[in-house]
Amino acid sequence: QSLEPLVAPMLVPPRPLRRPCAISYRTMAPGGFGLRGEVEQASLGAVKSGSRGLRRGGLAASAPSASTWLEAVAAGSTAWSSQWPFALLACAVPVLAVVAAFKRRAWGRQSKDLSGNGLGTIFRVASKMLWKGPHRRRAVWYLLLLFLALATTNGATVAQSFAQREYMSALAQGDAALFGSGLAFALALLAVSIPTRCLAEFATGGLGIAWRDALTDGLLDEYFKPQVAYWLRKEGVVKDPDARIAVEAGHFADAAVLMVRDVFENAMKLLGFIGVVYTISRQLCAVMASYAILGAFATVLVFGRPLVRLDRGIRAQEATLRSAIARCRDKAEALTFAQGEAAEGAVMKERYQDLRRRQWSRVLWRTGLASFRDCFSWAAYLLPIAFVAPLYLRGEVRFGAIAQTVTAFQASLDALSVVVRKFRSVSSLVAEGGRLEGLSEALGRAVRPQSAIAMQTVTDGEGLEVSKLSLSLPTGAKLCSNLSFTLEPGQRVMISGESGVGKTTFIRSLAGLWSDGSGCVRRPASAAFLSQEPYLPEGTLRRVLSFPAVVGSFSDAEILLAARAAQLDGVLGRFALDDVVDWEAVLSRGEQQRCTFCQALLARPALVVLDEATSALDVEREALLYEALEASCVVSVSHRIGLLESHTHMLRREEDDESGRPVWTFSPL
Repeated sequence: QSLEPLVAPMLVPPRPLRRPCAISYRTMAPGGFGLRGEVEQASLGAVKSGSRGLRRGGLAASAPSASTWLEAVAAGSTAWSSQWPFALLACAVPVLAVVAAFKRRAWGRQSKDLSGNGLGTIFRVASKMLWKGPHRRRAVWYLLLLFLALATTNGATVAQSFAQREYMSALAQGDAALFGSGLAFALALLAVSIPTRCLAEFATGGLGIAWRDALTDGLLDEYFKPQVAYWLRKEGVVKDPDARIAVEAGHFADAAVLMVRDVFENAMKLLGFIGVVYTISRQLCAVMASYAILGAFATVLVFGRPLVRLDRGIRAQEATLRSAIARCRDKAEALTFAQGEAAEGAVMKERYQDLRRRQWSRVLWRTGLASFRDCFSWAAYLLPIAFVAPLYLRGEVRFGAIAQTVTAFQASLDALSVVVRKFRSVSSLVAEGGRLEGLSEALGRAVRPQSAIAMQTVTDGEGLEVSKLSLSLPTGAKLCSNLSFTLEPGQRVMISGESGVGKTTFIRSLAGLWSDGSGCVRRPASAAFLSQEPYLPEGTLRRVLSFPAVVGSFSDAEILLAARAAQLDGVLGRFALDDVVDWEAVLSRGEQQRCTFCQALLARPALVVLDEATSALDVEREALLYEALEASCVVSVSHRIGLLESHTHMLRREEDDESGRPVWTFSPL
């Protein structure tokens, strides 16, 4: 009703009816609210005629009386005043969240600070990807390319907002020429922005690959340094280095690239559009900045800490569950013989129940974050209209400025509230970054601890010398005390004794894998250690038989000769050197142990150390393998008396002396 005095003078009598129809129309009152009505029994010609009269009478030539305008403006102002509580409510949402966060301060002290330990972790890991390693130059080039592509795209987007303002104002004024030129300019900008967006996508993918290369190569180099994998497992802090290197490094690299892109893109949006908002309304610019800062502050305090803590806990429990299942897979045969599937399955289900409880907690927190984010984004649709509409009604801005303001406000608010919108990704990134940094630190610690056992390897010697060697368990229990002997070239010693007296520990001390003790070990640098649990690499049979030498170091004739000397005729009859299968699944334990003998026969080391490396073989083949060994010195652990014929000396653990110290005797046979 308040709009009738304003609209009535602008309408001209409609043309005669040609086709009945019902038309819904919507127009804007000066106050800014839509008035919806229905015109019954009108015609298309009447609508066209009325629209032409509307332009002639209302917008172009004549205007209603001043009193009519004042009444309409007063009515619109009254309507606006009734809507301000809703806008204030939208602004109050983050404020209430901040208050709630302060009430939870005691809980917050018990968890890690996101800005201190979370984002700092991301920056430290990302700096290794960007500035260290051979991939840094490629990463920098992709980063510069991404920056240039985003800058060009953002410039086109800002220019697009001005083009939109021009053709929307021309449309409101009925200026067809100006509308056409503005629309053509917008299309030209679109044609420019499409290639730059494609270039930005290419740079994003290339940067992700470069960063993953840097991160994965660095971790692999550290993990496969001599003895690092052994000491890392012995420390027991990182239980899933495989998943962190193969999976989480890629996830972190991709997520970090997307975060960098979001930061660049939103920073450019902010620089491009905040000036547009400021020129239209300084108050709107201040409200927008305050609103975004409060929203980010509330998001970090209320949702940040619990989400990061839950993400870290879930990933740790997933790693534990995955490791347990992989162990059952590796020991599938032994598990089946023990008939322990049901028992292990029950344990796995219990671990999954704990994981599921954490997942439900994360779902609830993410639901709260999503609700807060939706409420926070609601202001982007109300505040710009509330501020610009009075300016338009007073004639200070054109009609196209309304659409431009809404676009600029939403873009600027999105840029300022990137923490609110992307926090779920940030929390996952913090969790993965923390796990990768933990792995990197553990790899740095995974070296032989400081020990009083001096390990000396000589390249020109062929004998073994042990001097005043004392070994003990981490609990302090003594295994041997002041053991000394010398093994000359051509001599072989067999170590015997009851289980658990320290025979394998002595072998580990010869390899430098034991740190609890004192004394000195002097051995040749060329040494091979064969354990009861053989290690077979993946790949062709040729690689299995010649491991760890590089493929091509030995000819096929040499490999076949060594394989026959290692009693592998049956394996050679079933498989060719180029065959690739799961060797641990298709070869028996005895065949696997003979494969390691083939490796030792090809390498021809000066010292061979065997820790029950023939336990799965029959006596005849065992004797043949010992005869085939060409090493100068041989040290072996075995419980079989028949092997004494293949050795020249024996090292045996005797009864403890009167003081309780273990006694070892070294004697010729």
